[in-house]
Amino acid sequence: MSARARIQFSFVVVAAVAAVLSFDARPVFAQAGEKLAFVKAAKEGVLPKDKNGKMLNLDFEKGTLEDWKVEGEAFSGQPIKGDAVHARRNDSKSLHQGEYWIGGFEKLADAPTGTLTSASFPIAAPWATFLLGGGGHGETAVELVETESGEVLAKYVGVNRENMFRVVVDLHEHQGEDIFIRVTDNHTGGWGHVNFDNFRFHDRQPGTATPVYVELIPDEYPYAGLEAEDSVRVMKLPEGFSATVFAAEPEVKQPIAMAIDDRGRVWIAEGYQYPVRAPEGEGRDRILIFEDTDGDGVHDVRKVFAENLNLVSGLEVGFGGVWVGAAPYLLFIPDRDGDDIPDSEPEILLDGWGYHDTHETLNAFIWGPDGWLYGCHGVFTHSRVGKPGTPDEQRIPLNAAIWRYHPTRHEFDVFAQGTSNPWGVDFNDHGQAFCTACVIPHLYHIIQGARYQRQAGQHFNPHTYDDIKTIADHLHYVGAWAHIGNGKSDSVGGGHAHAGAMIYLGGVWPEEYRNQIIMNNIHGQRLNADVLEPEGSGYVGHHGKDFLLTGDKASQMLNIRYGPDGQAYVIDWYDMNACHHKNIDGHDRTNGRIYKVSYGETKPAQVDLKQKSDQELAEYVLNQNDWYVRHSRRLLQERALERKLDAGAIEGLVNVATRHPDETRRLRALWVLHVTGNLTTQFIEQGLEDENPYVRGWTVQIALEQNSKPALSVLARLETMALNDPSQVVRLYLASAAQRIPVERRWQLVENLLTHAEDVNDHNLPLMYWYAAEPLAGVEPKRALELALNAGDTIPLIRKFMLRRIAGDESVANLAVLVTALKSSDDPNVQLPFLESLTRAYRGQENPQPPKEWNEVYSKLVESNNKKIRNNTLVLAARFGDSAAIDRLKTIVASSDDDESRQLAFDVLLSLREPSLVPLLQSLVPNPKWGSVAIKGLASYDDPKTASLLIDTWGDLSSENKRFAIATLCTRASYGIELLKSIQSGTIPNSALTADLVRQLQFHNNEELNGLLTDVWGTVAETPEELKQLIADYTKLVNDPEGPNPDLSLGRAVFAATCQRCHILYGQGGKVGPDLTGSNRSNLEYLLSNIVDPSSVMAKEYQPSTVITEDGRVLTGIVRSEENGILTLQSAESMLEVPLAEIDERVLNKKSMMPDNQLKPFSELQIRSLIAYLRHNEQVPILATKENSSLLFNGQDLTLWLGDRKIWSVENGEIVGKTNGLKQNNFLISNMVAEDFQL
Repeated sequence: MSARARIQFSFVVVAAVAAVLSFDARPVFAQAGEKLAFVKAAKEGVLPKDKNGKMLNLDFEKGTLEDWKVEGEAFSGQPIKGDAVHARRNDSKSLHQGEYWIGGFEKLADAPTGTLTSASFPIAAPWATFLLGGGGHGETAVELVETESGEVLAKYVGVNRENMFRVVVDLHEHQGEDIFIRVTDNHTGGWGHVNFDNFRFHDRQPGTATPVYVELIPDEYPYAGLEAEDSVRVMKLPEGFSATVFAAEPEVKQPIAMAIDDRGRVWIAEGYQYPVRAPEGEGRDRILIFEDTDGDGVHDVRKVFAENLNLVSGLEVGFGGVWVGAAPYLLFIPDRDGDDIPDSEPEILLDGWGYHDTHETLNAFIWGPDGWLYGCHGVFTHSRVGKPGTPDEQRIPLNAAIWRYHPTRHEFDVFAQGTSNPWGVDFNDHGQAFCTACVIPHLYHIIQGARYQRQAGQHFNPHTYDDIKTIADHLHYVGAWAHIGNGKSDSVGGGHAHAGAMIYLGGVWPEEYRNQIIMNNIHGQRLNADVLEPEGSGYVGHHGKDFLLTGDKASQMLNIRYGPDGQAYVIDWYDMNACHHKNIDGHDRTNGRIYKVSYGETKPAQVDLKQKSDQELAEYVLNQNDWYVRHSRRLLQERALERKLDAGAIEGLVNVATRHPDETRRLRALWVLHVTGNLTTQFIEQGLEDENPYVRGWTVQIALEQNSKPALSVLARLETMALNDPSQVVRLYLASAAQRIPVERRWQLVENLLTHAEDVNDHNLPLMYWYAAEPLAGVEPKRALELALNAGDTIPLIRKFMLRRIAGDESVANLAVLVTALKSSDDPNVQLPFLESLTRAYRGQENPQPPKEWNEVYSKLVESNNKKIRNNTLVLAARFGDSAAIDRLKTIVASSDDDESRQLAFDVLLSLREPSLVPLLQSLVPNPKWGSVAIKGLASYDDPKTASLLIDTWGDLSSENKRFAIATLCTRASYGIELLKSIQSGTIPNSALTADLVRQLQFHNNEELNGLLTDVWGTVAETPEELKQLIADYTKLVNDPEGPNPDLSLGRAVFAATCQRCHILYGQGGKVGPDLTGSNRSNLEYLLSNIVDPSSVMAKEYQPSTVITEDGRVLTGIVRSEENGILTLQSAESMLEVPLAEIDERVLNKKSMMPDNQLKPFSELQIRSLIAYLRHNEQVPILATKENSSLLFNGQDLTLWLGDRKIWSVENGEIVGKTNGLKQNNFLISNMVAEDFQL
């Protein structure tokens, strides 16, 4: 039987005590009329009755609006008879029940507004259903309202689709209450109407309860550019807080960086030059000084300190001048007499700072507790930093990083590596650093020597193997479903991009804010606040209440700092454009703001710390406003360069550092003593005995700051602490310190740290131990191996990584060390990681020779009872050319029932290009289980039968294998020619050739192939003018009010077939390109420019490489690694491993893997639907198509299914539900909808 309907499938669990549950396949999100015999919605349930027993006209079958009250014009002329929807558009149906229904569009379209209110009636059953369609706005809704109180019990909206679907309402908690139905249409734009029909009660649950609509109020930003005073007036702050305008345009424009000096004056860098650096000498950036002399909270003095700067992004003051980040330079502008006039032209301290991506340059300057200047650096800008004239090989490379520079020793180093585009770093009460980031998870505890998750690209050390992840236990953007974080933007945070970081230590705001980190959420137009809770060696970041909501789309707050009065200054870039692009005219340079956020009554602080004595400055370590602590510390550091500090000041600091009961005060005194050079070895040893782990830890860091080759007595003390100190915090400091101790002196320290099995699951320690231990392999591999084996029972990661590290050198000596050690081991838990490391090491070598002891090892392990050991032994022997091992592997691929062993055998034989494998691969192409392996494997062989085989069987393949087949046919010019001919003839549809593969075919540079490609695909727009016109054309198409209504579910289906192979959205998709979930997808210009012209702004990390192999294959992908003689490429279809020895030519492409104009093959409806889906702010069900029908259930996991994973699982390719009993039915629901199906 066939029917046209759209349903959402679910499996309904029947409550049972037994472990295995039965299933009742029932569509619970559908209404298809009488043709769907298995859907009984038309006659299920009963119509409600009023309190007098009268049956109410809630299905409109009387053909009138009896029992309903009409207000406004939206529902004039209702109800509608028959399917008026299908009569006006053949892609939709009303799917109403009976003859009559409410069709909000059918009489007066979208413009009118109004409400339709039913008579009141008592709730007489625990469940209700009704049909709903139309707009997906909060203003087009059906509400169930409690009669007496007027409380809305439940609210539901459509999905911007005419087809009505069935809403299931759980009324258990409201039995006996009187309610009425209110159908509301207050939306006048597109999809400004409601379709409604057939409200009924049910005694039994008729399906899965439909989630109620939750208004995401803060996500609706009502303002789009305000005058400065109006902008603070509409800000929403916690009780007791207020915001005022300290300065605004025209006095300040484009504020990109901020600092506060020792007098409490606000210094601002104006970034007029962003986003493009001007030719040398033509910069327009400036540095301004703002001062409030009368204490009224508004500046009354404004000075221009410096002009004609170029691409400024960082700013700090101190040490007799101003520190300026202006890539490619770190500059110092001296003003040693403090007259606010530069003493000379800027001095170039460091050069080599990149500006490939001008919103990821050096930024967010801040003085650290250790006396260094700290800053951030983004992932897509590549720097090689050194003093002017430094040879390239002596420069320090960095991209994603937190860096620091010593102001007097003029030393530069990378403090920590990783994250994405950090634009804010600050320190808490214990001197712990934290940074905020974009795109990837947003919050990191910054540890010296750590390596963190990167948005893209590889770590500089190829032996990193893994990195430290975010400390945040939440995201600031909506994930797969809108109800994450209670379904409110307050609980979610507004978006993925962040700027600024202030850990409040100002001493005036309520205590709950102390040590909270506050950051701007760029797309959320708000200040987020996260709570930092100590955990293990580090912290976990919890989502606090959002601190400030601007409601203004133009607000772009870039930095936050508290001042001498404990209140905070905020700079606002103020621009409707929230995303970086290189369009010089795309930014509003006419405005900018400095706000002041205050708690309670403000008490102006007129200060000039430079006038204070040494004693007075030293006493500020006790001040609860850390502004005084930090500025006094830096001033004492400056004075200590010129003279000996007052003895009384030093004595007071020593007294605080050793005797004060508050460890945060002891720390502050310790930091001052350190930066002023007043710490002795005796004092360091005393600090290492402090009762507080942070004091002990900081003393460790300072001991290594003062001397990277510490005295033997200090080193011995650190080694003892590594063995005996009970604190994971201290061991984290020791792991950082070990990285700065010369490799030949760190052995014992590392060995002692690795004895702590309790650290195995800590967030930071196992990887920090690895970063310290890794260089040991390059000094004494045999001793490093012994260290790793000893750590195998305490920190197993060290054994695993060290084996990989030693094997990765590929030297005969190192591999022999591993084989000898393997020979002596009888422990399978040791043997397997050895074999895996050796297999990795040899996989890229051409005709490797086995170590001399290999034969004994092989004989011992090839018949092991452990399958993985046995298989890996065969793999390694095959790498050595052992014909017997190869024959055994061939037997496994031909007939084994063990899937794991068969897959491993396939992998090694394919990597060896075993020629006898081709007939088997060709025979397996139609095989449902092994077809994908066969199709991808055939790309390695140039066989004349392959192209015709794949083309002839293409129509019978699964949707996934069809994509693999097309990808294989694109690897060789001869295959590609046959593919294009089959498209010409109609054997394979044109839509099967996706845009990324068109690009790959172009790389063959084959004349015949290019001619066919032009015929099949057409010409590709290449010039900027052509691409600009395409963007304009698509903008017009998307905005056309007469165009077909977008279908979000269809849009998701188009996305899944194309973009999803490379991009993640709502947690699903490939990791070739950037994650799109938190991006600026709502901006149509941003979206279309990236789709139509993806190469215009392409980060180096996403720049594809094309490889031409010696046997003629063309492979394109993102380079993921180059290790052990293997180049690993990530293509849209799979991960490709290519031996370096087989590469004939390798090119880094200037063009993205995403060809220009990817929308070319799609219909107008598909394009509008895809764009609507990408701009939508929550996940929607995916429309089932012939191409993606296999996604309904992949046989491996519960992808695209919603349900309790404690009950539901996949076993042996089947969905299984297990429970010891349920109070009520439990549902597993597919997130796929279908229409035009047959049963």
